[in-house]
Amino acid sequence: DACVKASVTLIEGTRQEEHAALIEHLRLRGDLTASFLIRTIAHGKVDFFGSALVALSQQSEQRVRALLAGGHDVALQALFRSAGLAAATHAIILRALKIWREVANGKRVAGVQEVSWLMLKEVGGQSAEGDLATLVKSIHLDALRENARGHALAIAAA
Repeated sequence: DACVKASVTLIEGTRQEEHAALIEHLRLRGDLTASFLIRTIAHGKVDFFGSALVALSQQSEQRVRALLAGGHDVALQALFRSAGLAAATHAIILRALKIWREVANGKRVAGVQEVSWLMLKEVGGQSAEGDLATLVKSIHLDALRENARGHALAIAAA
């Protein structure tokens, strides 16, 4: 779990032209999993998520970017399927993607905490069970902790 979190953090400092090399490294290590990709989209790493979809689906970068920017649900689900993502993951990925689109277009202010909360609601809320719900709960709790830590540091610095 610590390696996955470190990998998500590593993405922040990685230029888009280096994504393919990082994706190949993660794939060779067996770390390019559905749960990792869900974590990246929850964290708003849409460019990296797109690069991973290009590598996994064998679709062109131009097509994947166009779909992520404005594709309809059916087309996006077909892309996710071709990348090997299970149908059970599609709804939460779509939910996160739509929120990050709104953020990118200036229609919404949100961060990982808000996105992961809405993803959690998509899988059935806090009472939801199963691996997918557990993953999204973990992402949400990590975001809550990170935000609390940031607020505590800001208060201490004031």
